[in-house]
Amino acid sequence: MRLPRSVQEIADVIGRERALYLVGHLPRCTTRDKRYPGATASHVMLYVPTVQRLQLDHDLVRILGYKDAIKLCKAFGGEILQPASCADIYRRYRDSMIARLLFTEGMSVQNVAAIVGVSDRHVRGIRAEIPQEALPTPANDNAPVNKQARANGKSK
Repeated sequence: MRLPRSVQEIADVIGRERALYLVGHLPRCTTRDKRYPGATASHVMLYVPTVQRLQLDHDLVRILGYKDAIKLCKAFGGEILQPASCADIYRRYRDSMIARLLFTEGMSVQNVAAIVGVSDRHVRGIRAEIPQEALPTPANDNAPVNKQARANGKSK
């Protein structure tokens, strides 16, 4: 999936994975959405200091490490960046991880929800969206048994 332009500019300097990691760990600025009563909007903002002003306790150094922080300071020093939140990319990654934990690792819905930080209902919804033909066969005796195999009399 393509990155939004604002994140791609950062990825050109420090790499795609590091840029997504940075955006995921930046603090969110929440404001009221004036179009709808009671609604809020969330934005990510980051001040990139110049190389001379970069302190070892700056958020960039804490999140990325000193080498990548220096790279960003050389490219964007003195600017305030407002990268996109990349929520769609994260959502796809999270849902694929939920499916992997459920079906490949054989974990329970409650455990997966606790690890990923979503509700049990969301995990059950992901489980229901995956077609039965795409489910892998269990790797051990503790894994859940495929309902279709049990109906055909081929249970392990």
